[in-house]
Amino acid sequence: MSAAEHEANLAENIKQLVERLKRKSYRAKLVRRHYIPMGNGGVRPLGIPATEDKLLQLAVKRLLEAIYEQDFLSCSYGCRPLVGARTAVDELRVKLQFGGYHHLVEADIKGFFDHLSHEWLMRMLAERIDDEPFLRLIKKWLKAGVLDTDGQVLRPESGTPQGGIISPVLANVYLHYALDLWFERVFRRGCKGAAFLHRYADELRDHFSLAAEASIHEEPGAGKPHAGICAGPAGSAVLPQSLSKATTEMLSYLQFREAL
Repeated sequence: MSAAEHEANLAENIKQLVERLKRKSYRAKLVRRHYIPMGNGGVRPLGIPATEDKLLQLAVKRLLEAIYEQDFLSCSYGCRPLVGARTAVDELRVKLQFGGYHHLVEADIKGFFDHLSHEWLMRMLAERIDDEPFLRLIKKWLKAGVLDTDGQVLRPESGTPQGGIISPVLANVYLHYALDLWFERVFRRGCKGAAFLHRYADELRDHFSLAAEASIHEEPGAGKPHAGICAGPAGSAVLPQSLSKATTEMLSYLQFREAL
């Protein structure tokens, strides 16, 4: 059913959807896959949910935001209400100007949306949500079949489709536990110098005042979190940091082309 068809009888369609939820007969529909070109010559897969699944995901997204926005750390930007690229740039610029950070580790998380562990995510959600029907609903979307462009139906064992309304908030919940809390409560406490994490969705920059600690943090497997987190090959590097260079780099990092 198209969005226009769904809207034509919106009240009745919503009523039927609610009834199916109450009867526990709701089933997530196939997610349609589309591919968009990337700057490196590759393609990025997007997953487009069915109209009624989008509607339901929007409601669940708002509930998750109400729960987790109070938990997310100040190092987390992107895919959050009122915490976007402009806020990330402004706050990072202040830290770089006055914080005494001279080295950074820049990385992106290898295939994060494709390899996010369903098992770990459900365990993380259960830390704050004691509602089995609600958790089962999210799991249905994670396990929903993907209709590829060649007509083949794929059954995902991991990941959450980029393009799904609920995917960004689930990604932030996952990285909150697997990366943000680990950096603040485990890694940073062991640093002799100053250090902070700046994460925008699945791209991250770790800033250090001491080169030695930046180098240790960049080494493969050295004090890294688990739960499926893996930096891409050559996706991380220790860079000496000057204010002018860092300003240029952070604009590229955030894909933010507007001059400050």
